[in-house]
Amino acid sequence: MTRIKIYGYILLALLPLLGGCEGYLDVNPKSEVTDKKLFSTAEGCEDAIYGIYAEMGNFANRNSLFSMMLSFKYPELMIGNFTVDSNDNTAYLVQRQWKQTNAVTAAENIWIAGYKVIGHVNKALMHILPKSDTEYRHVKLYKGELLALRAFLHFEMARLFAVSFASGDAAAKAKAIPYVTKYGIEVTPYSSLDKVFEQIVKDLTDAEGYLAEDESLVTAARTNAADGFSSCRITHFNLYAVQALLARAYWTMGKLDLAADYAEKVIDSGKFPLMTTAEAWNAVEAGTLNMQETICGLYSLPYTSNFYTYHIDSGANIELSDEYREVYATDEAGSDKRYSTWFNSATGQCIKHLNKMYASGESSPTYSGNSIPGLSLIRIPEMYYIVAEANLTTDPGKAMKYLDAVVTSRDLTSFEEREGKITADNIFNERRKEFYADGEDFFNMKRLQKDIELTGAGTFSGTDDATYTIPIPPSVEDNYRQ
Repeated sequence: MTRIKIYGYILLALLPLLGGCEGYLDVNPKSEVTDKKLFSTAEGCEDAIYGIYAEMGNFANRNSLFSMMLSFKYPELMIGNFTVDSNDNTAYLVQRQWKQTNAVTAAENIWIAGYKVIGHVNKALMHILPKSDTEYRHVKLYKGELLALRAFLHFEMARLFAVSFASGDAAAKAKAIPYVTKYGIEVTPYSSLDKVFEQIVKDLTDAEGYLAEDESLVTAARTNAADGFSSCRITHFNLYAVQALLARAYWTMGKLDLAADYAEKVIDSGKFPLMTTAEAWNAVEAGTLNMQETICGLYSLPYTSNFYTYHIDSGANIELSDEYREVYATDEAGSDKRYSTWFNSATGQCIKHLNKMYASGESSPTYSGNSIPGLSLIRIPEMYYIVAEANLTTDPGKAMKYLDAVVTSRDLTSFEEREGKITADNIFNERRKEFYADGEDFFNMKRLQKDIELTGAGTFSGTDDATYTIPIPPSVEDNYRQ
């Protein structure tokens, strides 16, 4: 990329993780002076926003949210897509031994990392949101992206630490997570699950209004050239990412009609066409954003490095489950591009996110330069699955059309040419294949309360909230009792 600003990270003052839990409070007394200077120019505002994206995915340590924890590690291990030795520290979390020290530590790491970034977002919003919409050239983009980031991060925290909408535990639903909207020293109380998602939808709807310019800024033909804040928009929470997140939020809530409305907006934009040719598939480089199908992603070198270190390299402790073959054998009709492209059956490795820049012994250890190293947070196939599910009973023909669009783009025979109909299981199975190793299918299985069978660990019931809900760490609860 020609502009490296998006790779940078600018340190912001440390924030209270819950808007005011003293146990985590560490505020620089000079921070307000620094902040005023930082946010007094467009460049400073952009630096702060770039810093937030970088914090989400660019920290090289194992406690970064998306360079490992919430991408290919915990969600994938917990549904059995990857495995670890029973003596590994991570095994306690996989086995849902929530009171064991290592499992508690993992939960704390996710919670602290998530709410720290939320604090940074709120700090930036405190300075940028009051500004006139004409103060800087791209100030509306700044506002929209920050609101979208706040919604997205709370969404991720809720999906992990709150029970699902299908849960029968009314008390747990009444106390989901804190939705923090202010920077300061006040403790933000817990909100109910309904209120959390109400605020997620509000922030995303407000963001959508600020990001109208993306209708022209985001084009179907994309490159990795970045010449300023308004370029390379798939590395930002752009308009279509916001609409896709609204679709995902309503889908999670069980409001499928609203979910489908937003999903179709993204599809109908024509900005994110499915890959339907061999040329398109050959252009995809592992460990990078898919320049055709990614709606929003994070630039992250640590992500590609971590995937190699923890899954591919000698001594790696995360292994591909033997059962992955069964996933791709389900509903099989044709030669699935995903199976042949994303897995090395000879080595038993998932190479979906393996970039050669980190491969030991690679003669040319550098990426091609035609794409963006990192992870996709939202890809277009998800929108097709949402529309298919929403129309399954009301308009089966439309549902099959949207599912077949993805199926045929993956070189499989359409369901129309097979049974001539589809079921909910067909949609579920295609999701399992598409999002393998992405950290995404965990949440679909949670929503549907699917049982999980793990070799050597037994079966975890889908209707047991403990199967899919990480308990809020005791240290957090202690802060509320102070």
